[in-house]
Amino acid sequence: MRRTFIATAIGLATALALPAVQAQTEIRVSTAAPDTSPLSDAFRTIKSRMEAKFPGAIKVSVHTASALFRQGTELPAMQRGNLEMASPVTFEIEAQLPEYGVFSAAYLFRDADHLIKTFRSDIGKEYYEDVANKMGLVILDTAYLGTRTINLNNDKKIEKPSDLTGTKMRMPPGASFQVLAKALGATPVAMPITEVYLGLKTGQIDAQDNPTNMTRDWKFHEVTKQVVLTKHLVQPVFIAMAKPAFDKLSAAQQAELRAVAREASDTQIAKTLQDEKSALDTFRSANVRISEPDATLFRTTVFKEYEASGMTAKWKPGLLARIQAVK
Repeated sequence: MRRTFIATAIGLATALALPAVQAQTEIRVSTAAPDTSPLSDAFRTIKSRMEAKFPGAIKVSVHTASALFRQGTELPAMQRGNLEMASPVTFEIEAQLPEYGVFSAAYLFRDADHLIKTFRSDIGKEYYEDVANKMGLVILDTAYLGTRTINLNNDKKIEKPSDLTGTKMRMPPGASFQVLAKALGATPVAMPITEVYLGLKTGQIDAQDNPTNMTRDWKFHEVTKQVVLTKHLVQPVFIAMAKPAFDKLSAAQQAELRAVAREASDTQIAKTLQDEKSALDTFRSANVRISEPDATLFRTTVFKEYEASGMTAKWKPGLLARIQAVK
């Protein structure tokens, strides 16, 4: 009996002395970005760094081109606890926090530099806090999706918004995107990005709006006759994580994740700016016509539509002026 007791005691002491085996944390990333895009590269950078820094403790899987969740369903999936990370845009957040709808407004940001400075200022800090507290999403950093332009499968000359009358233009799902299409003069058609190529080819839609690099990466230029550089939306995209999933990480893991998200965003921004320029060369080689109308006509029409739709009345007072003042 004594021997049994001693053996049991030794076994218990040994077990207590062994380090606890930490359960592996799985982080699944879903994005609508094409696999070859700088945004997808950013998520792969996060995967590489987190797995190297915390071997066996963190596992990250990156699912691009809407392979895991359809575009527009990632954000609610994070809120339901079915997904850890994604790349939501302002339009999706605005649907739940309409006071921040100004971030989705066309002709808001002057360029990518203005955009990034805004989100890395106190304005961005306040926004991130509200999104975390009210939506349960942690925005780790802001990247640059690109500057959206209008692309058509016909040769119709576009110089002003009224020239787009009757044009069926694909827009991502979401009420604000639909208002934007109307403001630009077109008829909006909600459609996931994975259906756009066939839609342009068959005539289900006449146009789509995307940054030049995304138009190239999704091969939409193959079914496009002209690119109209309206440059109507300098668009942010967020590297975001479900707050419950973020809160489960250790302090060291959280700090590393934020650090690598910033580095990945910086690289993504630089790559995207270069990508947008090189995409225009691709279009020229494919004999796609490129034109650039006077943005002033579009800008004026867009804000009138925002006011008429009642959207501006929902915006946080003074936020527009604060953003415009960022230098």
